[in-house]
Amino acid sequence: MTETSSLESCNIAIIGGDARQKEIAHHCQMHGANLMVVGFDQLALTEPGFTKMESHELPYEELDAIVFPVSGVGEEGAVRSSFSSKPLTLDLDLFRRLNPTCKLFSGIQTPWLDSLNRPVVYLMEEDQIAIQNSIPTAEGVIWLLLQHTDHTIHGSTILVTGFGRIGITIASRLKALGAKVFGGTADSGEKARMLEMGIEPVDLSKIDKKLHQCDAWVNTIPSDKVFPLEVISKVSHTCIVIELASGPKAIDQSIADSIGLRYIDAPSLPGIIAPKTAGLILASAIIERLSLE
Repeated sequence: MTETSSLESCNIAIIGGDARQKEIAHHCQMHGANLMVVGFDQLALTEPGFTKMESHELPYEELDAIVFPVSGVGEEGAVRSSFSSKPLTLDLDLFRRLNPTCKLFSGIQTPWLDSLNRPVVYLMEEDQIAIQNSIPTAEGVIWLLLQHTDHTIHGSTILVTGFGRIGITIASRLKALGAKVFGGTADSGEKARMLEMGIEPVDLSKIDKKLHQCDAWVNTIPSDKVFPLEVISKVSHTCIVIELASGPKAIDQSIADSIGLRYIDAPSLPGIIAPKTAGLILASAIIERLSLE
């Protein structure tokens, strides 16, 4: 089977999402798939191979794959859709009709997806995706800092909490631009990696000792249990806080508002800063999985 027809006769539903989902749909269609798109009523999508549908109209028994948004599916089946003029809510009972061989893809895990009681590929947990995705995320952080501060990144003091695949890329890019970077972690191996990179490690239990020095704080840790309010409240009023976790968040909007933080909730930066690149990363992984079946 040629590259352009590796998904020949494959029926794929793309449900909701942002510009990344549009790219996924485009690349799957280019590989020969039949695309049914839900929550795209504000887009033309007149090319052959695309069919706009409501969620209840999907031929669930005939689907080979469903691609949910990077943000997953929220409570009571709520789905974010950047291209829909109306709220999009999924009916769990309809998904009971899926063929057992139908592959499900989502960016992150959510309780609603767990309630399907069937395997789901969580794309953001895959190394090949998370590492590639860290590049547009880091560029997005730089973009936000340049937009929302009145000084250069060079010479700034920036705290990056979490030193996983995304945190490493962000910290290294900021350091390359001349920032003094603190890396917040409780992991001894990650602290050693920071020292090797010339980044000052700070144990999460001692973050409060550094916050007053910071011009910016970038969090990548998906937990609301790490930083108590008494720690967060020590952030300087001149510091900008960028929250990258999709959820649970270390710092949410209500807490930020209550103590007057300069706060940006930015869980989907790649979809904003580089949707074509981020969408291609996701599409490539999905197509590879489906082509191997």
